Amino acid sequence: MNASKSILVVGAGLSGICVTLQLLNHGCSVTLIDNSVNHSSRVAAGMINPLVFRRMTKSWRVDDFMPFLKRFYTELENETGSSFFHPIQIRRLFSSEQEHDFWLENEKKDSFLSYMHPLSPDDYSYGECKNPFGSGRVKESSFVDVNAFMNATLSLIQKSSLILKESFDANQLNRTNYKGVGYDEIVFCQGYLNSTNPFFNTLPIDPTKGQVLTVSSKTIPKDISINRKCFVLPLGGNSFKVGSTYEWHNTTLNCTKEAKNDILKSLAFLTEEEVVVISQAAGIRPTTRDRRPTIGTHQEHKNYHIFNGLGAKGYMLAPLLSREFVDYLILGTKLTEEVNIIRFKS
Repeated sequence: MNASKSILVVGAGLSGICVTLQLLNHGCSVTLIDNSVNHSSRVAAGMINPLVFRRMTKSWRVDDFMPFLKRFYTELENETGSSFFHPIQIRRLFSSEQEHDFWLENEKKDSFLSYMHPLSPDDYSYGECKNPFGSGRVKESSFVDVNAFMNATLSLIQKSSLILKESFDANQLNRTNYKGVGYDEIVFCQGYLNSTNPFFNTLPIDPTKGQVLTVSSKTIPKDISINRKCFVLPLGGNSFKVGSTYEWHNTTLNCTKEAKNDILKSLAFLTEEEVVVISQAAGIRPTTRDRRPTIGTHQEHKNYHIFNGLGAKGYMLAPLLSREFVDYLILGTKLTEEVNIIRFKS
């Protein structure tokens, strides 16, 4: 291990923060550059759900991600003296008999025992929301208070690293020299702004706009996250985050009436109440066609690397994938083919 490496990380969203933390754990000297305008990580709900509800399957590599992320977030809470990692049960209100049947089939399998409560009479009779097909309770679900996490980790990073609060200018990069300062490696974690990166902009990272609402409700359950057509995350009191939309290839950050109405229409599948909309926010996720992250090294510029494309499940994927990426960068371990950008070679 070369613990004296000097590394420039471009982008201080979830990806850049996690990569920086892992680099610091390896004893590297890190400079983090960011324009302080985040379009995804701070808007996200931070939900960690081990299941994919469409066919009631397990999320990709969930058995690897879950134990690691719990240690990662809990240790960071202790180190920063902050609270941002919160277990919360998700109740999926089934959308059809088929969804119910998928759940019933999978709950009996050993590989699902850690993530599904067996259906009970109470799940069928649950009356806090519309429940025409019954509902299932998810185990091991949680959420990250994204603003508390980012504020705490950036403060931690600032104690031992330089944070440049400015936009990255690719024209100022000459090999591994940026604005007159030399670096051993440069890691790009720019989210959807990867399209402006002349070294990695051919990668199929698509901007996917998502809008969420914060609403006030007197009847929505306050102790669980409910899900059908949309997610509902309790924020305390009578406030809830509800979302989200998926607007493909959209890089605008304005909030729209159409998205608001779409979210409220989805929420109507859960409750008859006319909720009060408190606020609306928009962010842009970096997504990929195969729903796998884009991680690796430039084919010609061997000191240029990318860690991007975490998508909607970023807060579940980022802890372990950032560790694997930094082990690859510093220790020379291999990246899995599923995430390595070499998979996009024609």
